[in-house]
Amino acid sequence: MDQAERPRTAVRDYYDANTRAFLLAGGDGAIHRELWGPGVTRRREAVHHAHALVLDQLGPGDRRVLDLGCGVGAASLYLAQRRAVEVVGVSISPAQIRIAERFAARNGPLQGSVRFEVGDFTALPEDLWDFDLAFAIESFVHAHSAAAFFDEAARAVRPGGALVVVDDVRTGDRHDPALEDFQAGWHAPSLVTVAEAEALAAEAGLALVASRDLSSLQRLGRPRDRLIHAIAPLLRRLHSRSMWAQSMVGGDALQHCHRAGLLEYRMLRFERSAT
Repeated sequence: MDQAERPRTAVRDYYDANTRAFLLAGGDGAIHRELWGPGVTRRREAVHHAHALVLDQLGPGDRRVLDLGCGVGAASLYLAQRRAVEVVGVSISPAQIRIAERFAARNGPLQGSVRFEVGDFTALPEDLWDFDLAFAIESFVHAHSAAAFFDEAARAVRPGGALVVVDDVRTGDRHDPALEDFQAGWHAPSLVTVAEAEALAAEAGLALVASRDLSSLQRLGRPRDRLIHAIAPLLRRLHSRSMWAQSMVGGDALQHCHRAGLLEYRMLRFERSAT
């Protein structure tokens, strides 16, 4: 296997192995973080708050949406339930796509349509283009190349279209051991600052037009998080033999990084020039 292929394979294997466990630990068919935004009082609403933020980014005439790193399809389905949009979800994990298709089959009537396919969002199929909006929720950090991610997103959205990224961004020293633990445990090579993301996007023809800090909407230090922190020494001993243990170590490091101000959780909106 060549060096370029190794990170892609690692992310695919990570999600093929862990997605079912993530679903058990998460809620309401989603595997990303809960966000307790204004007016959110129930866990189900917190699970879908990131989806609601993306929904708000759709323009009144937007009809085609690309979900980059769609996971098990929760965000794609949320949008298609509420707007007459065509959503295409892409994940590098075949296991995730199988689950997403099952969720779609039993999700009931949609205002729009949804389809899912296995693919690498840093090398999208040529027929995925001319989208009004592309978005990535907690998937950008997995890109083996941040530059390639922005290049492909810029190609996929129409002139005047937008890309929305909801993810962790680095604010501290890239060589901090806790950041390295997070990146290793969660297979997150593309952990960049907002300024670095802005520069890479600009090279691809995308301008950063909005940046919103969502960090305070997270709930850190939940009972489950405290338990994982308590058993972190044991998980580190299992780290080399268990992808689940790797993920738990990475998650514990993520909590520390947010508490220490080494990371922020942001929503970034980029737009492609209309000309």
